[in-house]
Amino acid sequence: MEKNKAKINYIIDFLMAICFLIAAISGILFLFSQSGSKGRWQQAENIFGGCGLKQVHSIFGILMVLLVIFHFILHWKWIVLMTKNLLKKEK
Repeated sequence: MEKNKAKINYIIDFLMAICFLIAAISGILFLFSQSGSKGRWQQAENIFGGCGLKQVHSIFGILMVLLVIFHFILHWKWIVLMTKNLLKKEK
């Protein structure tokens, strides 16, 4: 079971990193496309298959949030134990 959990954790973390990179890059491109020559940054939108940067940014941002939720679910026992341990030491 632990080996399977580690594999799932790796896949979730890897997908989270991919979603973060795509959301970050699309966010930066979207930021720059708002200020200045639209033609130059129009080419950047074509990187994502003609889909608008705003849609790409939103879709991968939502996917990243869902993966973070799964990540928290997967590590919930560890989070609870660490919180209890940290609160014990302060008393």
